[in-house]
Amino acid sequence: MFNFEGLEPDNKILYSTDYFSGDYNHEIYIKKAIDDGSNKPKFYIRVYTRINGELVPQGYIYFYLDYINRTSDFIGIKVLPEFRNLNIASLLISCWIDLCLSNGYKFIGVNHKQRKPFLIYLLKTYGFDIKNKDLYDTRSDVITICKSVDPEDYRKLLLFKDRKHESDFIKTNIYKTDNYEIIHKIEDDMYLLDRIILPLQSAKTNPINYKLMDRELGEIKTQMVLSRHKK
Repeated sequence: MFNFEGLEPDNKILYSTDYFSGDYNHEIYIKKAIDDGSNKPKFYIRVYTRINGELVPQGYIYFYLDYINRTSDFIGIKVLPEFRNLNIASLLISCWIDLCLSNGYKFIGVNHKQRKPFLIYLLKTYGFDIKNKDLYDTRSDVITICKSVDPEDYRKLLLFKDRKHESDFIKTNIYKTDNYEIIHKIEDDMYLLDRIILPLQSAKTNPINYKLMDRELGEIKTQMVLSRHKK
C-alpha cells in the first residue's frame, strides 16, 4: 500500500525503476502538489530517464484523490515532445489505474474539463466511458477518431459531426500544439478508432462524465501495458 496521506506536499519519492520505453529506462516518482486545504489533494506520477547521468523528465500524469470516499479523478497528462510515440502516455495511465486500484480507490473518473480528443479515446480503451451511450447518437459535439493505416503516420485524424464544433476546436491551443488534422470523410488509407464526446462549452451547462465503467477491461489492459514495459 502506498501512503498518499503521509507524503509531504511539493515533495516527490521514488516509486519504481521497473519499467522502460524504447531505449529509455524509467525512474517513476509520485509527487503531492502543494496542499490547498481541500479533501481532494492533487498528485502527480512523473516519469524520468537518465541521460549522461542526469535525471531528465519525460512526462507526467496528474489526478485528484479523495481520501474519505476513496475516489480518484484524472486531470491530465503530458509527454514531452522528444519522448512521444513511445507509448509513455499509456504507461502513465496504467501506473495511475494500478496505483489507485491496488490502494483501494474503487471509483475512478475523468475530470469533466478534459478537452483532448485522443486522450479521451485512449481512456476509453481502458474501459472509461459515459453511462448513457445514446448520447453518441444525439449530441452534436461527437468526434469520430481515425488513424492512418501507415504505422509511421502519427497524425490524429478527427471527423466532426458539427461544423461549428469543428471551427471552435480549431481555435483551441490543443489543436494548435498537437498533430491533429481535420478530415471530412474516412478515406481508404484511414481506419476508424472510436467516437468520443468533447464538449467545448462550459462544463457547468454541458457536462460529460467519463468513468471507469468496465473495471475488468481496465485491469486487463493495465496489466498488459505494464508487462509490455517491464524490464
